[in-house]
Amino acid sequence: MEMHLQRLIPEFILLAMALAFLVVGFFIPKAASNGSRKTFGIVGILTALVSGASLFLPGTGTALFGMFIQDNVSVFFKGLFLIVLMFVLFTTIKYERELSQWKAEFYALLLFATVGFMFIASSSDFVSFYVALEFVAVTQYVLVAFRKETSDGVESGLKYLITGALSSGFLLYGISFIYGATGATGFTEVAAVVEAGSASNAFLLIGIGLVVIGITFKISALPFHVWAPDVYQGAPTPVAAFLAAGSKAAGFVILMRILFTALGSVKTEWMIFVAVISGATLIFGNLAAMPQKDIKRLIAYGGIGSAGYLLMAVASASSLGAGAVMFYLVVYSLSILAAFVSIVIVYNNEKSYLISAYTGLSQRSPLLAATLFISLLSMAGIPPLGGFIAKFYLIAAAVQSGLLVLAVIGVVMAIVAMYYYLLVIKSMYLRYPVNNEPIHIDGATRVVLYILNISIIFLGMYPGPLTDWVMDIATVLF
Repeated sequence: MEMHLQRLIPEFILLAMALAFLVVGFFIPKAASNGSRKTFGIVGILTALVSGASLFLPGTGTALFGMFIQDNVSVFFKGLFLIVLMFVLFTTIKYERELSQWKAEFYALLLFATVGFMFIASSSDFVSFYVALEFVAVTQYVLVAFRKETSDGVESGLKYLITGALSSGFLLYGISFIYGATGATGFTEVAAVVEAGSASNAFLLIGIGLVVIGITFKISALPFHVWAPDVYQGAPTPVAAFLAAGSKAAGFVILMRILFTALGSVKTEWMIFVAVISGATLIFGNLAAMPQKDIKRLIAYGGIGSAGYLLMAVASASSLGAGAVMFYLVVYSLSILAAFVSIVIVYNNEKSYLISAYTGLSQRSPLLAATLFISLLSMAGIPPLGGFIAKFYLIAAAVQSGLLVLAVIGVVMAIVAMYYYLLVIKSMYLRYPVNNEPIHIDGATRVVLYILNISIIFLGMYPGPLTDWVMDIATVLF
């Protein structure tokens, strides 16, 4: 095996620009003009585009002596991470006025975290995965607590750090058990030992359980879900969007690589365990979302419920389930990004994240109301939006694998999700605004909102090309 560093070109591009941001940031005062500050976001978006264009240059294969793999699955997820990064950078441009202690490091950290996500997507070894995961964790701890002048920011950062450290301990302990049982850390090597029946079964089962529990932190599923509502509420809003979309996708790509690729031959041992976590996460996330009054906390609990749906497909242990996870993550990311762009614009005018601030929004800004209407109903799984097709595939994967009880829980919780999302929509459309002043939306934001809305509707009405693609590349994991 060789280094094959050319397969890391997309990551190197982002790393180079992140380092450039750090250097340039030394020469720009904290009180820089809006133009100077927004330049970082624009350059970051262009860098993400260049990195995305380079994804197909190196070809498929391994690098870093087999610890890094570039295949269709990693290319798919890296493209998704770069799309999320671009929209989060745009959201940051709109949010900058709230960063009183502005520093160029904010943009650099977003790029660094995305590089970590991309390395996670290409990890083919427990060691490289853990190193990439901790790299991401450090950047996200700083991003969450970036508004250190506010008590909410510091509190959310501390909670995220403590929960993350605990989950990392579970994960590392689980990896050590798997290594003890198999004598290997590479996913293909572990798979070969397990399939041959040479692994210590008791140690292996303990390792699987601890690894799955450790990864639940990244995907905000039970038992490491408690950070999500407080962190979403206290973190800068672009960071909350970044965690909701990027971090969840990174957690699921590595979970699928570990369970499907490395441990696929013992799926009967972990299917029920994952299914139980899925059911508990579904029930808790959706029921806890119902009484929420803060829209960021509402989305956080809804995100916990979404993790339950995704785990449902993982528990199916099938290529249909893997493809359903990928399709759902695309639709969910677009819906989350559309919602958070709208939330930032409303907050800039109302200085509040309470759902009551959205009363009569349809009369003040029909586009913002329509965007939230589409994104929230998509997350609820209402046809003809992309979220409906995504949940249909997830539930179909569970039914195909005989997880009928879990599928029923998924259907019931979809109805619950409709209830709490419709409460926000009711406030926007069926109540009169307290403040009648129209909300101004600039041309660039309008274009972004139209792109997101059209994408969500298109994936609901014409999902065929994307579903065919993800179902095809899902076979790589088996």
